[in-house]
Amino acid sequence: MATAQHTNTHVLLIGYENQENLGLRSIIASLQEKAYTTHLVPFFPGKDSLVLDEIKKHKPLLIGFSLIFQFSIETFSSLMRYLRANGVSAHFTAGGHFPSLRPSETLELIPELDSIVRFEGEETLLELLLHLEDRDCWPAIKGIAYRSNNSTVETPHRPLIENLDTLPFVYRNESAQTLGGIHMASMLASRGCYFNCSFCSIRQFYGTAPGKLRRSRSPENVAEEMQSLFKKRDVRFFSFQDDDFASRSPAQKTWIRAFLKALRQKELSSIIKWKISCRVDDIEPELLKEMVEHGLFAIYLGVESGNEIGLKTLNKQVSVQKNIEAIAIVKAFNLALSIGFMLFDPSSTFSSITENIQFLATVGQDGYFPINFGKMLPYGGTPIEQQLRDSGRLTGTVTHPDYEFLTPDLNWYAFLVQKLFAHRNFSPEGIASLQNTDFEYRLTEAFNLKGAASLQQGKLRDLISQSNTLATQTLKNLIDAIGTMGAEELLREEKTLLSIADKEWTGESKIQHENNILFNELYASFQ
Repeated sequence: MATAQHTNTHVLLIGYENQENLGLRSIIASLQEKAYTTHLVPFFPGKDSLVLDEIKKHKPLLIGFSLIFQFSIETFSSLMRYLRANGVSAHFTAGGHFPSLRPSETLELIPELDSIVRFEGEETLLELLLHLEDRDCWPAIKGIAYRSNNSTVETPHRPLIENLDTLPFVYRNESAQTLGGIHMASMLASRGCYFNCSFCSIRQFYGTAPGKLRRSRSPENVAEEMQSLFKKRDVRFFSFQDDDFASRSPAQKTWIRAFLKALRQKELSSIIKWKISCRVDDIEPELLKEMVEHGLFAIYLGVESGNEIGLKTLNKQVSVQKNIEAIAIVKAFNLALSIGFMLFDPSSTFSSITENIQFLATVGQDGYFPINFGKMLPYGGTPIEQQLRDSGRLTGTVTHPDYEFLTPDLNWYAFLVQKLFAHRNFSPEGIASLQNTDFEYRLTEAFNLKGAASLQQGKLRDLISQSNTLATQTLKNLIDAIGTMGAEELLREEKTLLSIADKEWTGESKIQHENNILFNELYASFQ
């Protein structure tokens, strides 16, 4: 049995930290509150030896891995094999969406795992730690899964934490992250979501265990944590990671106004900025105006599709017109904006994709924000994954699920788009660099930092507009090529494809070169 008197580290947690991993950091805070020693190791693929060094240094009893989705299983499985091969005998457990929803498959895919902590981990991991060496007690621990006699045991679900205010503030590093020279922190004001988008596993993750679909911390509790981070770390930018920082329901509107009041009472409204994610039908001008007055700076909108059939397939319960209106409102308030968008989904046809391209061209032509797009992937445990499975269209593997479209030429088109736009859409040197320059310029401008005015906003807008136009035109050109020649002939006409690709690559490279000049100019102003 683990005790608080253990001389080495009790728990070492490993997970991605592109932003602060609030799930792991909340567990750490809860364990520390009970006098357990903990350590967090940010994970970077290919750096397994660094993880091993940390384990040798801290000698933990238990090592927890944050898998989140199945796409990271192979990477973490390789890490665990490496650790076991190098003599690490600590208890291995894992948490996240896929392990919680598919525990048997996860244990089968990763034989090095000893257990799985399902759904919320603060209370479950503590109880597991208390009885780590007494397997006879494991059946009584709610919310775990483990192997026994060549089968998987899933204990009863642990109810979700009813009052999030009872949790301590999440664990933070000694020094704050910075963005554009501004100290920042990730925040979480709520857990869960009322909606059930077919491609998203949030509803299943929070809706499987007993408890409310969505729970919020009190507005005062959230504002108190923000005030503490401001005073102790000079944090001035807060990025809310809530799945839906909604304003649609009367109760949530009341919550938001109480939150704004708490910010005002703590004298934060005029000195901080913050970002949220929400649905398009959450956007209401009157309430948005109040939020902007209290520091709202940026919004991520879950737009997802620009055609009615796609929106229905994704179960968004909104219209294309609502998407357009929401984007226009955000632009009118001059807020930093990014959107989620799926050019392809299981219902896609050339007609619906053409509508999606036109939508992106319309909202992106002014260069207000860089457009991005991809293919909807069937995450484990989601309604659309089950629909694809039931219809016999689910392909790929457990860790890399996929599907084919209804016609061969559309499959080829999607393949070509992925090859052509993978670097632009998903690499740090692609559209993300334009997004970062735009975001950090806006942030430095908002805080009136020296030198921000020297960056020509008009030139940046023009670059983003060029990138957006180039992308949508290339997407159209590919459709025209396939429509004219057909998929098989297009494969033989390699010169045609390379010509289209060269125009995209050459144009995008020039745009990124100009963007790098602007970005360097911005950072030079900080020196």
